[in-house]
Amino acid sequence: MEYDGSMGRVLQICEWVMRFAYTNFLWLVFTALGLGIFGFMPATAALFAVMRKWIQGREHVAVWQTFHREYKAEFIRSNLIGAVLASVGLVIYIDLAFIYPDHFFLHVLRFAIYIFGFLFISMLLYIFPLIAHFNWKKRLYFKFSLLLSVAYLQYTLVMLALTIAALVLLAYLPGIIPFFSVSLLSFFHMRIAYIVLQNTERQDEKREKRKPAVPAFYPSDSAENG
Repeated sequence: MEYDGSMGRVLQICEWVMRFAYTNFLWLVFTALGLGIFGFMPATAALFAVMRKWIQGREHVAVWQTFHREYKAEFIRSNLIGAVLASVGLVIYIDLAFIYPDHFFLHVLRFAIYIFGFLFISMLLYIFPLIAHFNWKKRLYFKFSLLLSVAYLQYTLVMLALTIAALVLLAYLPGIIPFFSVSLLSFFHMRIAYIVLQNTERQDEKREKRKPAVPAFYPSDSAENG
């Protein structure tokens, strides 16, 4: 039975609410299955894989099968990437916690760490969209997430603003955390990152048509995930 007008929109909104609640639940379950520390990265990678398919218009994709498949496929690779990110983040935190700017050199050093920290946080916003979108060697995710975060700074700032707004909302409404916290934020991150990825891919297509040939932004052996 089909509904038109306002009833159809209400049903569509309810359907999306259930989708976000379900994927958020799956993220919590699969994170717990990996004992938290080992489940966070593959569960988040699987969540972004589902969001990517929705954004591509494949709204009726089998969520459980997709989530489970991507979780297993990305378990090792995503955890290795996560280990590197955690190590870098820990170094930044220690530097900021224990470097006290009591003279000029330390002021400059602390400012440099702030810049590096901002670039690190910006890079984090693109790691999972790239994992969901490309099948690359691990080092390429670090390189291109940083390049994209700088090359498309306006999109990066929007993603940062959405993240801050989501954290503020969750602080005031902690009851929605089990239902919409990670899934809703990942959808908006993937949506914005997907615009960036499409822009760079279009630019690569234009470069390929130029003579003499201009090097593509992405590596020549890039393989897009299905």
